[in-house]
Amino acid sequence: MMLAGRLIWVERTPLVFGLEWMPVLGEPELAGAQARREGASHQALSGNPPAALGLVRGLKSRQPCWAAADLWARQHPQGAVACVVPLGPDAWHVLASHEGVVLARADRSYPDADLADQAVEALRLAYPRLQVRPCDADGNEVLQALARQAASAPPLVRVRRRGGWLALLALVVLAGAGWWGWGVAAEKASALEQASDSRLLWERALAHVLAQRPVHGEQGTRTLLQALYEQPVQVAGWVLQQVHCQPGAGGWQCRSEYRRLAAQADNRGLLRAAPTAWRLDFPTLDRAQAAWTLPLAGQPADPARLPASRLVARDWASALQAVLPAFTALRMDAPQAVQVPPPRDEQGRAVAPPPDLPRLASRLLKVEGPLRSGELLAPLSQSVSWHKVSLSHAPGARPGLKASRLVLHLEGSLYENQE
Repeated sequence: MMLAGRLIWVERTPLVFGLEWMPVLGEPELAGAQARREGASHQALSGNPPAALGLVRGLKSRQPCWAAADLWARQHPQGAVACVVPLGPDAWHVLASHEGVVLARADRSYPDADLADQAVEALRLAYPRLQVRPCDADGNEVLQALARQAASAPPLVRVRRRGGWLALLALVVLAGAGWWGWGVAAEKASALEQASDSRLLWERALAHVLAQRPVHGEQGTRTLLQALYEQPVQVAGWVLQQVHCQPGAGGWQCRSEYRRLAAQADNRGLLRAAPTAWRLDFPTLDRAQAAWTLPLAGQPADPARLPASRLVARDWASALQAVLPAFTALRMDAPQAVQVPPPRDEQGRAVAPPPDLPRLASRLLKVEGPLRSGELLAPLSQSVSWHKVSLSHAPGARPGLKASRLVLHLEGSLYENQE
């Protein structure tokens, strides 16, 4: 849920902290419509050209106000730069930008300095060259610099609501135009209703497609990796060979395969020592298969929160390149349009799509490398849907930067908004 921003006056300049930032979808001129859908009271655009949209709810000030995070980004047009600004005894605020654009996971306050520092380190995983600028004890120097930047930057834009005055205008027209005016208005109302029905049908069709491969995000990726970490390498003389998982009904359906290596190992011993959630099967005298379920439910992708294609090509790909040395293979294919079968009306006719329907695409991702390196992918997985995961155990491998006895294989798709 979008939170109200925090308004702080620096001398005569009101600065707003705590906007929710997201990629600009489509043309910047459409930002107002997106802000209305999100229920924001004010909006700001960051970047040249605009690449991030900042929204805030419930801002009551009638005077021009400036987004502190955007002012910080304007001060640092190159590189990835962050700082932690104390805003009070219980508020340490993180400001961060990359190439003059506010980062989506910045512009947030934390109740103590350690949590704010942890948030900065989390940003560093995605931006390894992140520079952290020092801040004075009370933050006054940073705040003064932001206030001076406001003189050359646009203020927050109030989000105008639509609908009420249009309805009133329609009533006035009907009253003055009589029956003929009513007929024209009725035709327009019917056309608007048909357009609304068409949009609803297409939104449902798009939602159905996106639900087929839900986004797992950072937390879902960490949960998946943790489940692999918890697989025992040896159980009662049986040694792990590999693990395979795929999403299915009720969560991820997984299968761990073990081989009997110890001479004294037997089926009875494995049954006694195995985790209670395992469903064991013994295809041969020397092989065992353990079936288990990981209750990991993703969320259908929200088109309004997916990154723009140009940001994926610029920022996300750069972050992926930064972690490339930790993997043996890291492949990202070119974007392919997400195909949505056209919905049909009551007469079975295909419905034409609305002109502003989101144009989504996905990129195939394939990853191979040490299991420990998977942690580097988690912060980059906000818009990723994983299709397959497997783990191979190679006891004879010599550990190194790209080598490990436990090798991770991941396959998924990255969702994005085409421009």
